[in-house]
Amino acid sequence: MTEEQKMEEGKRMFSIFAARMFEQRVLKAYREKVARERQQQFLRELEDEENLTKEREAKKQSANQKKKDKKNSPPRRIS
Repeated sequence: MTEEQKMEEGKRMFSIFAARMFEQRVLKAYREKVARERQQQFLRELEDEENLTKEREAKKQSANQKKKDKKNSPPRRIS
């Protein structure tokens, strides 16, 4: 193998190494982005579920209060 061939081989190996390093950095960044997006989506879903539970509980309490008020109110007289 001549000196020129050795230089070309070295350049090619360095290019392959650099490309792999770049690919790994891009892949890592992509995976981190996807993980962040999934985490944010999960948190939004949890928040929505919590809000829905609170709304249902508030409606239930309101309905119970109306029943209680209706039960405790004196009967109406029809004139």
